[in-house]
Amino acid sequence: MSDNWAIETRGLGRRFGGKWAVRGLNLQVPRGSVYGFLGLNGAGKSTTIRMLMGMLTPDEGRAKVLAMDPAVRDVDVKRRVGYVPDMPVFYEWMSLAELIAYVSSYRRGEWDGERAEQLTELFELDPTQKLKGLSKGQRTRVSLLIAMPYNPEILILDEPTGGLDPVMRRTILEDLLSEYMEEGRTIFISSHLINEISGLVDHVGVIRDGKLIRSERVDAMLARLRRVRLVFEGDPPKGINCANMVSVKRRGREAVVTVDDFDAEGTVAELGRFSPTQIIPEELSLEDAFVELVSGGREKP
Repeated sequence: MSDNWAIETRGLGRRFGGKWAVRGLNLQVPRGSVYGFLGLNGAGKSTTIRMLMGMLTPDEGRAKVLAMDPAVRDVDVKRRVGYVPDMPVFYEWMSLAELIAYVSSYRRGEWDGERAEQLTELFELDPTQKLKGLSKGQRTRVSLLIAMPYNPEILILDEPTGGLDPVMRRTILEDLLSEYMEEGRTIFISSHLINEISGLVDHVGVIRDGKLIRSERVDAMLARLRRVRLVFEGDPPKGINCANMVSVKRRGREAVVTVDDFDAEGTVAELGRFSPTQIIPEELSLEDAFVELVSGGREKP
């Protein structure tokens, strides 16, 4: 394994009982990237992140975070990584001010008190509020508040927009994280809400049923995946296919074919065998690409 990656895993796996939640995960996250870790609920995203943070021990394989093995050096990883879990847990009897004082006490020399005050105001949080009374959205904001003022080298965010209203989601994703990203740090963000993060991420990994099925730059993935719309005079014929086809769907007089490794000449020539009146290649959004990759390529009538 190389020390050149912000995060790297080799054959990483974890099972619960007799079922593998994650298996054979080979992940490489470039330093300074914004990496979107995408998957449906239950795909293995949170299990992976908990192994990266040293909170779960892998049953197979290994991981490195900033060249450190989190299964061995979990304390060192936590000192250099800001982590926002999907379901934050706090000392419920504390107020927000007491939590900030507690966190800053063991990050002496690293904690930026002025930044913490700015985030408290930005997130519209009351320092006197007891943590037990926080809503889900407020818990997410508090997690970000205590994860960012010591300027961690990596931010690991597990479904960070849960419970947030649209205005606060935009504030966090478009303003706060963009500012952090411009400082050259790494963001690893897990989500199943693709549209929310599509303008932020530059690398993407897609996990399905605990296995990584795609990992590459977003622009490279979207350049290779294409949707091709075939228009017919009547009903589309059955058996439409071509090389590297991901899926085919019929919609009235049209058949919509999604192709990986799209070849403008070769793919169009192959599909022309089915005598459509029009062949219209179309680009996919990140959300469209994600849906195609996790749907299993099933043909739909």
